[in-house]
Amino acid sequence: MAQFFSRVWDRAQGKLDVLRICEKVFEELAVMNTAKNAKLLDISSLHIATLMVYNSINKQLVGPHKDPPSMQVISYKMESYRAVKPEGITQQEFRELIMEWVKKDLRLVLANKAAVAILAAPLLAVSAKNAGRQVPRMRDTVDKVPTPLIFVVFSAGLMLLQDVRAGKQ
Repeated sequence: MAQFFSRVWDRAQGKLDVLRICEKVFEELAVMNTAKNAKLLDISSLHIATLMVYNSINKQLVGPHKDPPSMQVISYKMESYRAVKPEGITQQEFRELIMEWVKKDLRLVLANKAAVAILAAPLLAVSAKNAGRQVPRMRDTVDKVPTPLIFVVFSAGLMLLQDVRAGKQ
């Protein structure tokens, strides 16, 4: 059960979208290393890969644009990887590096989704209730359903719809 809630929380923050983007960029830029028999991202391609990830993130996730790390930060990481692993970095290391840089921006993604859902849900709840009152056979049933309950349903629905929209490519 904890895994389910963890996955829902990661999805709401946009982590799953970022991980999917990282995988796609890594597959595009990585080369096969015959000595290690694995795909590795060349360290000199790290800056290009980072820019590609941030470009895709800005296209897919809602909210203000996220700025990639500065060239100094990226070059510092490149030098530290060159000292330890001159042949390149693995997909897992690339994901961890990008998630480290994106972590602060993911909080804003969740806050923006929640703000949209909370601001739009009351209007939709009242509108739906008023529309239901116009139907003669539904009038009594609609009056029995409390508006806050409809508000909660619309809030959850809007949060899920934003994820579906962001997941489309």
